[in-house]
This record gives sequence, structure tokens and C-alpha cells, in this order.
Amino acid sequence: CPLYVHVDDGVDSLSCAECVLSFDSTVVLLVSARKGPLFNEALFPVFFVPDAPSADTISVAACVLGYRSYIIPPGSLFEITFEALALGATDIGIERISVLDIDRNQLDENIGQPGRIIVTTQTGGTVPPVEGGRLSNYPNPFNPATTIVLELPAGSGDGRSTEIDIYDTAGRTVRRLFSGAAPAGRSEIHWDGTSDAGSAVSSGLYMAVSRTGPLRLERKLVLIR
Repeated sequence: CPLYVHVDDGVDSLSCAECVLSFDSTVVLLVSARKGPLFNEALFPVFFVPDAPSADTISVAACVLGYRSYIIPPGSLFEITFEALALGATDIGIERISVLDIDRNQLDENIGQPGRIIVTTQTGGTVPPVEGGRLSNYPNPFNPATTIVLELPAGSGDGRSTEIDIYDTAGRTVRRLFSGAAPAGRSEIHWDGTSDAGSAVSSGLYMAVSRTGPLRLERKLVLIR
């Protein structure tokens, strides 16, 4: 299972980045940490250091070397791969992240919801319901399509009316992706990156919002064309 740490096009320039992730080492094993395309395709030498200070933590850092040398986002900073060890679920959460611009000034970070890895032998049906509910997607960033995963808790009741909408950064509805009865547990809905009118939407940040009764869940989506 690869996990991608991504920076969007709201950043003008980037020279260095460091990210610390935590996970449940009884469920997954850290296999590797590599530079993402942003650093791999840099026109300057790059300093890259992955470190695993503990069994349940990974720290990765990269920096473009040279005076005022930098790369231009958007793109992936790091690619970190995990291997399943046992049945169960673990959140892969960012504990700390630091991103520097061309002048080595620290930029504001936005740490979103942790990603979840579910290890199961189940080949059909639904994954057991998640307490509290969760909205996620894969891949993210994506091009041209992504799969949105809705996980509803058992208390939401099978067949309860659910709506999933996609919004742009101005809060306008881009696409009514789903409207109907959704069961407790896991459901997957495909979005092909088009609007309600059927036209392809542009690159950028979007928000998926699901509503099931009083339960509202949100997920940021990054489309790169």
C-alpha cells in the first residue's frame, strides 16, 4: 500500500520538506520511503534522508541543494510503502510536517484527516462498519478519476438516505455524485472528474461532502491533469 505526501499548487516555490508519520506497527510494516516526482525531477542535487526512529514512526526529509535552488509544485514529495502484517486497521497520520520555500521560510501546513489502511481476508461484501463514519478516496491526488469510499457506522442504519456532493473551492456544487440508500459499512463511488453537465473539471482542490441524517463527513480531493 503506497502512501503519497503531496503539496498543492497554492505553494509558489519549495526547497525543503520534512514529514513524520505514525502508524500501528502490529498491523503494517514500513517497507520503503522514496523521493516523490517533485524531488526526483528536480534540476538540482537533492539531499534525501529517510529514518525510522521507532517501529511505529517514519521520518523523511528532502532538500534541494544550492543557493536559491528550488522546485515548483504541485506534485508528490514522498512515496512511502507499507506491507500488511495482520488483520486489522491502522490510521497513517502525519505527526509533524515542515515545508520551506525558496528563501527557506517555513510555509503554513494543512494536515488533513489520517489515511486508513484496512487489512482483511474478505473478498466480497462489505467491510465491517467504522465507528463514527469516514469519508476517504483513492488515489489522492488523482488523474483522471478517483474512488470515494464512504464508511458508515452501524448506528446509521441500513438503507438510510445519503447524499454525496463534490464542491469547488468557492463552495459551488460541481457534481451530485450519489443520492440514495447507503448501507452501514463500506461503499465505493467512482468519480470520473466531470461535472453534472458532463464536462471535465480543471485541476485543483475539491471537497467531497456526504450527508446521512445528522452525520456529515468531508474529504479534500486533489485533481492534477
